Amino acid sequence: MPARRRALRPTLALFGALLCLAQLATPASAGLVCKYKKYKGRAFTTPTNWIKAEDEADAKKKCDEKEECIGFHLYPIVNRWYLFRHGTELVAEPGLTEDFFAWTKRMLTCEDDAPKEAEEEEDEDDGEYEDATEDSGEDEL
Repeated sequence: MPARRRALRPTLALFGALLCLAQLATPASAGLVCKYKKYKGRAFTTPTNWIKAEDEADAKKKCDEKEECIGFHLYPIVNRWYLFRHGTELVAEPGLTEDFFAWTKRMLTCEDDAPKEAEEEEDEDDGEYEDATEDSGEDEL
């Protein structure tokens, strides 16, 4: 049994090293950023709350990161922000939701937060490549 454990140690060490490298290769700031539509006097309805947030920025960030999030609302009486999943209905109830604010995620507007410098460099390279082929110096027949 001890020989078997010794054989697993290098494998586990390699796995741990690869896991650390994978985490380092993933940028911490990369993620989705979405746009939202704001509603006054509406709230999401569900028997239980899914995820709590501290403020609007935190709620937006958490909702951006979760594909199943449809939006969030401010519960004004307790001054709390709650996130909601797809399938949750957004309603306007007279006497109940007048003070609520709700935001629904516009799914088609979600895009990657990664810096666009890499894309711009690729575009510049494409342009230089095209110019180089046009000025190759070959005579046309």
